[in-house]
Amino acid sequence: MEKTKITSSEMAMLWLQYMQNSMAIQILKYFRETVEDNDILPVVEQAFDISERAVKDIGQIFQLEKIPFPDGFSEEDVDLKSPRLFTDGFMLSFIENLGTAGMLAWSISQGTSTRNDIRSLFTTFLADSSELYNLTVETALSKGTYIRSPYITKLDEIEYIEGNRYLSSGLNPFNKRTLNHIEVLHLSQNIKTNSVGEMICTGFAQTTNSEEVMTFMRRGKEISRKHKQIFSKILTQSDISTPMSWDNCVTDSTNRVFSDKLMMFLMSVLSASGQGNYATASTASMRYDLVFNYQRLSIEIALFAKEGLEIMISNNWMEEPPQTPNRDDLFKH
Repeated sequence: MEKTKITSSEMAMLWLQYMQNSMAIQILKYFRETVEDNDILPVVEQAFDISERAVKDIGQIFQLEKIPFPDGFSEEDVDLKSPRLFTDGFMLSFIENLGTAGMLAWSISQGTSTRNDIRSLFTTFLADSSELYNLTVETALSKGTYIRSPYITKLDEIEYIEGNRYLSSGLNPFNKRTLNHIEVLHLSQNIKTNSVGEMICTGFAQTTNSEEVMTFMRRGKEISRKHKQIFSKILTQSDISTPMSWDNCVTDSTNRVFSDKLMMFLMSVLSASGQGNYATASTASMRYDLVFNYQRLSIEIALFAKEGLEIMISNNWMEEPPQTPNRDDLFKH
């Protein structure tokens, strides 16, 4: 029986997962070499194993279907002999973020695929990413380093929204309603993800040899810090404590660890993830001032991502994703 051809959505997700996991392998290799805590090492090992198997299994599909392999990333993109750049606590937080993004990415991959073998592959890695996330959280809890969402007093009774004041109250600085739990959830999570972004940009800025990349990373650090401060202020105005952030997560090492190509690609992934987070938060928020903030800050991320894309293209670091044939060119032949 002839195997069903790969659809465009399946090809897109296979390509994206191959690229992102080949990048993750190099980062996790370095974490494995520099981690000091024996309780965190198994988390790094499990994350590495998932990414390595993903690249191998997707590569087998490419080979069977005679699809050109992406270059992706290799041992040339990381110096495993470089001194320690990130602390163990940050590695754990990075993998937690990786696990969360992985669950979402594998879920979308599964939900946009029809061929049985491809759906089965995506389903397996979705389960693996969920298991990794649980292990990461349990390890962080045991270490006392897990950053929890704020605690809020429980309601005594159910209430219904009356009128549009519930939505528009955020526009009046003298009459803002307090945040609901859904809004607190998204503000807290975006503080956490921006903290990760700030630390990554800090580490990358001090270890690149490129003035252009260093300037870009410093800009990324400023954006992450500014967004974090905006979200923290909104929580504080509702008398809600801000989730703890990490301090001293980046060492003073200035030795190059990762290639500029890998660093810039990771920033493009984080920027896309950030825009997705803000879009979700904007849709879920029921105070107009929050919606406005998420939308304007999302534009700032989009412009930052565009700048990064231009740097990658100008330096020939950006692989072209699979695309449809140009019919006009074919007609000419």
